[in-house]
Amino acid sequence: MKNKKLIAIIAILTVLTLSLSYINMKSVNKASDEEGMISFVSGEDSARLSFDEITGLDSKEFKAVEDTSSSGPASRKFKGVLLKDALNKISISDETIKSSSKIIVKGLDGYVIALSPNEVLADNSVYLAYEKNGKPLGNMKNGGSGPFQLIAVSDSFSQRWCKYVVEVTLE
Repeated sequence: MKNKKLIAIIAILTVLTLSLSYINMKSVNKASDEEGMISFVSGEDSARLSFDEITGLDSKEFKAVEDTSSSGPASRKFKGVLLKDALNKISISDETIKSSSKIIVKGLDGYVIALSPNEVLADNSVYLAYEKNGKPLGNMKNGGSGPFQLIAVSDSFSQRWCKYVVEVTLE
């Protein structure tokens, strides 16, 4: 009797998880109907920046330790723009960032991370990278991790990095 209840609970939780995952993916895909576009949301305001608009900002080369499930930790050279510079481009001031409780970043694959305002505002801390070791990151279709990947430089385990960035929300 207990086994049947346990199996029923597991089945219900599995169906619920799959349903919510589908709903999340559907909403994320709507936000990225054009490749390389990122939606920025702050309260009632929202704006979108194209790949060219973002890469046209003050780009910087930086090093970060990448640690994936298929490779051990290794220092890599990236090129990208500071997330705070992209937010400033669409008239989201440092004061507005600072007054937020958190910044949520969503990837096309459904991965979501949260950053603190202090992390985003810190110098050389959080980047929207578009190149790794001098080559474009590529997109999901061709096995890449971009066109944009959010990199929190201080995260030595790469767990709060977000591939395929499509949306940044200030809450």
